[in-house]
Amino acid sequence: MNRPTAALGAVVMVSALATAGIAGLSQARSPSSASACAVARTRIPAFRGPQRLMHGGSIAAADAGSLEVLSAAGTAAVLPPDGIAGMLRHVTTRTGVGTAYVRDRAGADVVVDVTAGGTVRRFAAGGEATHPALSATGDLAWAVGGDLRLVASGASRVRVIRGPVAGGLAFSPLFRGSASIVAAVASAPSRRVPEDEYLSNLWRYSRRAGTWMQLTHFTAGADRWSVVRTPVVRPDGAIEFVRVTGRASADTQPTYQLWRLTTAGAHLVRGLPGERYLAGYEAGSRMWNLRDGSTGAWRLAAESADGSLRDVGCGAVMVDPLDRVDPDLRPGHRFAPLHEPAEASPPVAPSPVSSANAIIVGDFSTGSSAADAAAQITAATGLQAIVTDAGHLPALVRPGVSAVEVLIPPLPDPEEQLATFRSELPSFAGWSWLVAV
Repeated sequence: MNRPTAALGAVVMVSALATAGIAGLSQARSPSSASACAVARTRIPAFRGPQRLMHGGSIAAADAGSLEVLSAAGTAAVLPPDGIAGMLRHVTTRTGVGTAYVRDRAGADVVVDVTAGGTVRRFAAGGEATHPALSATGDLAWAVGGDLRLVASGASRVRVIRGPVAGGLAFSPLFRGSASIVAAVASAPSRRVPEDEYLSNLWRYSRRAGTWMQLTHFTAGADRWSVVRTPVVRPDGAIEFVRVTGRASADTQPTYQLWRLTTAGAHLVRGLPGERYLAGYEAGSRMWNLRDGSTGAWRLAAESADGSLRDVGCGAVMVDPLDRVDPDLRPGHRFAPLHEPAEASPPVAPSPVSSANAIIVGDFSTGSSAADAAAQITAATGLQAIVTDAGHLPALVRPGVSAVEVLIPPLPDPEEQLATFRSELPSFAGWSWLVAV
């Protein structure tokens, strides 16, 4: 199942929504203009390296090529330290734990985790990755298709958690303590609900029992749809989320509502004046992502006690950047396939010094330290390891550092080769990731 258009951010996935517009954002309760973002951007210094990200914050957003991190100390623009090409997407942060985000690329994505210790870890996502989440102890989870991926704190092994709905689509996981993960899950098409993404609900996964339990029980039909978006944890531990409902046959604005889930069940908090999505909480204030109708860019707004909103920054948190081209889009196709058909490219004779896939290890502050690592890798694995830098691989290595490119044979499962590499060289496990070169 292809990822629905903007299905994991803005709800523009059926014709009724595509034509609905965002009239609610022009009401008096919304921030006055998008120009506040441009003004704020000129006042914020751009930090380099992982230091600002390792401490985390309460809210983090993707804003073009930088990350905006909101905390009690203010808003800081941070240049991502991963050295990977790809669109920034779906940022999460946790004070004292770190920051994680997705590098959205054509085909399989990369999930980046900047830990509290300052380590920049890169994980092959296993497909189209969405919505990474961090636990209080540093566990990392994200969604791929109908399943979740989980990496325990300090570990390098990516564990697959099968989703609760066959053929469904999982998104927006969040940790509830150390024992469970709550995620939104969209149902697969059925006779009763025949379209993709017409129905989604919240589910809870027990890490101890390895089982799923459905938490909300919204329904839909052939013409009526109900979708859950942007679940976040309130300061009191309850979960809030946006529910969007409408009819595919109605060319009108859909209905947006704020809901809350407690131990007593889910209940409606209030209706919303238009399209908006939760971004989290900052200093006890509910934060929203609002879309600029003229540019498609997202901005952040804080909600006051009286319900009014004020601009606090720019960027997309749990929503997809709409002012950027999705790397998976190609002319004449909806989405790029994860693997090209065999006949898509003419056969190429194998070369001893080139490979369709490689493992990149880095970053190293000097070329000599990278050379030492390359010698260690070749001695341990027998694979060819080459010292490289931004001059040779500008899309993969950031300027000013060195890395090691480990060429791997074109076997059917490169991710298995990465897992083997990390097990043979555990000291490089958190420094290594899979790339196509």
